[in-house]
Amino acid sequence: MLRHPAYHAARAEGALAQLGERHNGIVEVSGSIPLGSTILLYNYCPLYEAFVMNLEDYQVANRKIWQARAKDYIAPAEKAWHSHEAYWGIWNTPESELQLLPTKLDGCRCIELGCGAGYVSSWMARRDGQVVGIDPAANQLKTASRLEEQYQLGIEFVEGFCEALPFPDSCFDFAISEYGASLWANPFRWIPEASRVLKTGGRLVFMTDHAFAVCCVPDDGNWRAPMSERLLRPYHDLFKHQWNSSSHEVEFHLSHGDWVQLLRDNNFVIERLVEVGATAKSSSRFGYADANWASKWPAEEVWCARLSA
Repeated sequence: MLRHPAYHAARAEGALAQLGERHNGIVEVSGSIPLGSTILLYNYCPLYEAFVMNLEDYQVANRKIWQARAKDYIAPAEKAWHSHEAYWGIWNTPESELQLLPTKLDGCRCIELGCGAGYVSSWMARRDGQVVGIDPAANQLKTASRLEEQYQLGIEFVEGFCEALPFPDSCFDFAISEYGASLWANPFRWIPEASRVLKTGGRLVFMTDHAFAVCCVPDDGNWRAPMSERLLRPYHDLFKHQWNSSSHEVEFHLSHGDWVQLLRDNNFVIERLVEVGATAKSSSRFGYADANWASKWPAEEVWCARLSA
């Protein structure tokens, strides 16, 4: 699979470069990206956005929202980094139930796509993975970098968008996204990029809202409104949705048939689809999460795939 064509143009212009010092919001850059660099703040480099990203409105809007929200995720991130046991999604479902991570990642090059504050990256690093996390929100990465400095797990964090990953072809063994790129990035752009940077046989795991749940979430201005037991939007029209009941962020959702087709088109073999519900006693810190509803229908889904030759 060929590298994103804009990668070559940006590299030729010196847009893909290692982070230097920042002065009054300007980053000094020099050289080209080596895999294994430290934090890279691409969105401060005009050439990166001009050549590689051509940022769409949803990317600008979502980044702005997550810059503002980052402070609300500091405490949950600190708790998750401290935990040696992984837990997932809106119900904190334990890894022992879902088994999304390999037990050992010795020698495996791993990437978290839309890493936020980086706690999933910390769980991979504790399994001996060589981990890179990428996210467009600098404030989220500020938390991730502080916690990496505290725990010294050897994780590298990169600031950038998953729709145009600034990495060479076939350089990762394992890629994961828990409500990162899987929810906030255009799947018709980030799935091909995940395919490009994974090695043959590499695994992709991503968690997002279940399609049923998306069809049943009210959008009447109250983000804490309970889930409906009736369908509120067409299943076959799922793709790009801007919510009225939160901060007008833009999410991406696909029907299961469209996910299957997209993954197959990008040389992935689907190994598992995990549909995650809840018990009536489950609790969540997210106001929209409805344990009673999720005890009847799945609220979350996890796709597990392997890149074929």
